[in-house]
Amino acid sequence: MKELLSFALFLTLGSRLGAEPIPSGQQGQKAALPAPAPRDASAPVAGDLERLLARRPVLNRAVGPDEAVAIALRESPLVRGAQAELETAIARLDAARAETRPVVSANTFLAGGSMPNIVESPQLPVARMVMGLPRGAFADQNIMLMYPLFTSGRLQALIRQVSALRDASAAGLQSQRQEVALLTRIAYREVLARRALVEVARTRLRDNAERLRIDRARLAQEQIPAYYVQRDIAEVAAAQQEVTNAERDVEISLAQLKTVMGVSLASGLELTEPLTYRPSRELIAQLAAGERAPRSGAEVTTPPSTGASVAPELAALLRQAEQRRPELQAASLRVLGAQASMAAVQSGYRPQVNLFAMGDVAKMRGERASAGVTFGLSASIPLYTGGGQRANVQTAEAERRQQEEARERVALQVAQEVNAALLNLRAAEQNVRTAQAALEAAREEYQAANTRYAVGRSIVTEVLDALSARVQAEANVVQSLFQYNVARDQLLRAVGEVNTAGNAASPLSGGR
Repeated sequence: MKELLSFALFLTLGSRLGAEPIPSGQQGQKAALPAPAPRDASAPVAGDLERLLARRPVLNRAVGPDEAVAIALRESPLVRGAQAELETAIARLDAARAETRPVVSANTFLAGGSMPNIVESPQLPVARMVMGLPRGAFADQNIMLMYPLFTSGRLQALIRQVSALRDASAAGLQSQRQEVALLTRIAYREVLARRALVEVARTRLRDNAERLRIDRARLAQEQIPAYYVQRDIAEVAAAQQEVTNAERDVEISLAQLKTVMGVSLASGLELTEPLTYRPSRELIAQLAAGERAPRSGAEVTTPPSTGASVAPELAALLRQAEQRRPELQAASLRVLGAQASMAAVQSGYRPQVNLFAMGDVAKMRGERASAGVTFGLSASIPLYTGGGQRANVQTAEAERRQQEEARERVALQVAQEVNAALLNLRAAEQNVRTAQAALEAAREEYQAANTRYAVGRSIVTEVLDALSARVQAEANVVQSLFQYNVARDQLLRAVGEVNTAGNAASPLSGGR
């Protein structure tokens, strides 16, 4: 049936929109030389895909949508990658804080020659020693301590910058978790929708097969023409094809769900919750009444309204998004990071003072070994940098403005997502009611057409048309329920309320 195939294509495309594409391998050109080029150690080899897939967990049990989300948050490479990014940001913050502490290094110099010279110790992440070497054989063992006594706020600004970026990475992790939770729920509901379409196709097949059986008996009694039976046979064959394609689509969508969850394709998942309908007014009322204080940290930009007059429901949802969307939090934190970066660059105009202390044991040819200590302060201030420092300040200022504009863009995007999600939910809810009413009418019409055909008062085409209308109405109900449940999930995601907290369902997630 053309309509069922169109809906199946819609589900296939919809499930692929949020998925990360898998890059295809590039075919290498034939080498001109007989000896192959050395293989990059990081390049994939035969068997790498198999080994990577074998590391995915195999699950053979029933799962609900909340448990599927919990598994995805634990196993998804997208979440793990965001977690690794956060750990990297934490390590960078530790490194920035280490810049404010004393550093100690041990330096050894062994030299000889006919000319004195000046050399420095090897490049290390500690204090470096510059040594004046005398003529002839010379040995020196040095212990040096260096402490940044005064940096005009440069190190403190760098710490603020890296700290803001760490918090932005934490907000990015939460955003990634919400996105994976949404994709998992959509994939879960797609499997349910495809399975419902299988039942629609099987019902059509059974009806066609029963009519074929009856028509063959009526043909034997010469009550109907032979072409009625031929039409029934064609309809049974077409319905069987629809069943086969629908069952295939279930397996495809199930593989998509396993991929989003990060589990092995060999897993045997049994989905426990069907597609259901609950009025949206309860969900919207809970969201509108569930306002809470904004998170501590950066000031979050309020998503702007989409018009001069905003409906109370939309205004309440925008306030929820302001408080709970991690993307807004991350954007504001990046602005703070850019401001701190500009402060660090501006501190380059001001003095930098280091405290140092060192001890040496030295030996020159023909002289006795000597030992001693040196301590003091070293200070530096730039007088002329050829315009380099001013360019650095201009760059930092431009980056700050860029982050501020990015924050405004995120605020506009969040407002648009909330508004669109609310509109989609209302339209999807109306479509559910319309589809259910149409299904009742189509069922009654098919029953009447079947009755008329059974007593010889209509032709087979009328029954087939009524059956096609009923099957289309059943598919429309499945589609409307799928879209409605997805619209609920998208609204929860738009306001930052999609469930990402393990197995427990959020009180606002519409548990059934």
